[in-house]
Amino acid sequence: MKRKSAIALVMALIMMLGLLGACGKTEEKKFVVLEDDFAKEDYSIAFRKNDIALAAKVQSILDEMAADGTTDAIDTEWFGTPAFLKESDPIEDLSNPTDDSLDKVLQAGKLIVGLDDSLPPMGYRDSETGEIVGYDISLAEEVCKRLGVTMVLQPIDWNAKEGELAAGRIDCVWNGMTVTPQRAEEMALLRPYLANRQVMIVPEGSSIKTKAGLAGKKLGLQTGSSAVDALNSFPDAKASLAEVVEYGENLTAFLDLKIGRIDVLLVDEVVGRYLISHE
Repeated sequence: MKRKSAIALVMALIMMLGLLGACGKTEEKKFVVLEDDFAKEDYSIAFRKNDIALAAKVQSILDEMAADGTTDAIDTEWFGTPAFLKESDPIEDLSNPTDDSLDKVLQAGKLIVGLDDSLPPMGYRDSETGEIVGYDISLAEEVCKRLGVTMVLQPIDWNAKEGELAAGRIDCVWNGMTVTPQRAEEMALLRPYLANRQVMIVPEGSSIKTKAGLAGKKLGLQTGSSAVDALNSFPDAKASLAEVVEYGENLTAFLDLKIGRIDVLLVDEVVGRYLISHE
């Protein structure tokens, strides 16, 4: 199955760093998600602020997919259970669009999807084929099929997603993007389609049980992610840390957690549980 490719990717990173000794066996650590979370949040899909016609069409197709059972099938493939939010509240008024954003995409014959290609299970590279796969990819692929255009996946620096969208290098940001007030102000967001939390992952047996246990510890997170906002919303917990280590993507952060370079990883629960389940 495609989901298993995350294991191979993580193991490849381990071997590259020489973490498997030349002699004997290396005992694998186990990891847990702490119940004391930093934030509850939702995922959405972002378009340029003025591209309302395109955003409205994609939303209508997602609604069709939810009604005919397609999202349930995709949920089952990736999560084993229904997860798509079918009745979430709208963020943007998508009624009566008058712009030509939809016409431009239809004329171009393609929808350029900006994403972080190292965020399993939402979007990541299959280590065997190099193909970008994931839950969001499956959703976007079906949307493009119904829209009658080709899906073009464009990996981006997640910290520069707003700039990539504004510059027109991508048509949307679609890859486990958390709704925040700032993003809602800068981009046109569809109705939330997946619920999530910002959680702490620690090795089993860690002394860290709650935010109070972060004092003097090293915490890792992804640059430009909502984990940064979540941590900033708890200034006392942040101030108590010995260090905050930022990473370009979560797989490297998880690898550093495995080898003890950081003590705790602050990450999307969807991503964190996927990484743990594939240990």
